[in-house]
Amino acid sequence: MKTIKLFIYCISLIYCSEISAQSKWDISNQEDIKVYTPSDLKSNKIFNVYAYGPIEAPNEDLKNWVLETAKDQQKEIGAPLKKWIVKPEKEDYGITNSYKDNKGVTMQVAYQGGKLKDGRNFFLRLITSNDLITVLKYGARLDDLLVDIKADMVTRQTTATGKKSIASNNVNTAPTQTTTKEAVINEISETSLSPGKAPDGLVELRGLLGTGMQSTGMVGTTSNVIALFKDGTFTSDIGYTFSAGVAASKRKNPKNWGQWRMRNNELELKEYDQAQFEEASDWLTEPASKDLKLNGCYGNITSSSYSGYGGGSTVGNASSWCFKSNGRFSHSKTGFANATGDVRGSTSSNKKSGGKYYLSDYTARFIYDDGTEVTTSFCFLNKKKTHIAINGKRLMGK
Repeated sequence: MKTIKLFIYCISLIYCSEISAQSKWDISNQEDIKVYTPSDLKSNKIFNVYAYGPIEAPNEDLKNWVLETAKDQQKEIGAPLKKWIVKPEKEDYGITNSYKDNKGVTMQVAYQGGKLKDGRNFFLRLITSNDLITVLKYGARLDDLLVDIKADMVTRQTTATGKKSIASNNVNTAPTQTTTKEAVINEISETSLSPGKAPDGLVELRGLLGTGMQSTGMVGTTSNVIALFKDGTFTSDIGYTFSAGVAASKRKNPKNWGQWRMRNNELELKEYDQAQFEEASDWLTEPASKDLKLNGCYGNITSSSYSGYGGGSTVGNASSWCFKSNGRFSHSKTGFANATGDVRGSTSSNKKSGGKYYLSDYTARFIYDDGTEVTTSFCFLNKKKTHIAINGKRLMGK
């Protein structure tokens, strides 16, 4: 019976794996502009990232410079279909819009500009097909790609002096400061952290099969992560237990706690409201080695749909964690909603952040660039280590 349930669970991962599969980038050059395209992009889809820079810093407000540069670029590819709204992305600024190409097909476009560590500017333009799968599958990789683009730019000479030269691709080259190998080594060494502290009495994390809402929006077999403790208790309240401790979690969320025991080498659980132990549909997870460094991205997507008289709607969110071998990470969350029928429209929101990480045993410690520190759970969900769980949430990767 357990084998059958595990098989059903594997089938349910296919949808998410399509979204979050690891993406490699093909790089081409158009004069002094680098163009990044996913290697596995379907032939009938478009997802191109144009990287301009490094650029001599102009004598004007950065936000205004990004907006005016975006407007100048947009004139070359098509009239914008939305109002121009500039959103701050920490020290950078981002803009999204849409337009119709020369065949009348609606395309999505995004711009992002900001400063490199040496004070020069950079500017990115993303053009993508207007479909949810393409946007989410490769959009989840952009934070990680931006780290590589910035690292490449700081080693290069200035390639443009302002928004007009960017828009026309008529760039001028001038010598400027470059980054030495010693500076790069020093930057990497600064990412070293000490491990986070696991909750007192933690034995291990286990994967657990259950029934609930799947990523496709339908009820079916789902997976969860639980923590087992030496005193014979277990919890699904992973996040709060790791951040506030066992005692605090039991006081605040007692219904998320129960008891566990081993009988005939099988795990049995008794939930908060159960009178007897029942055999669990579980599997072993694997902890991280001390100071483990990952190099890749992991993500998931959840959505739910409704169809009724006059139309329907879909809402959901996507989460992506990207790790670098130098101890840096980036984390992005994207929410989306789409309505069809009598009332049509769509909207989306994006939040992203990054910092330094330390993985060890069943614990992950994250120190964000704004100073926020988070200690939570971490484990591998399969032997190939292609699936992980952070804060008890399943994430698929390469």
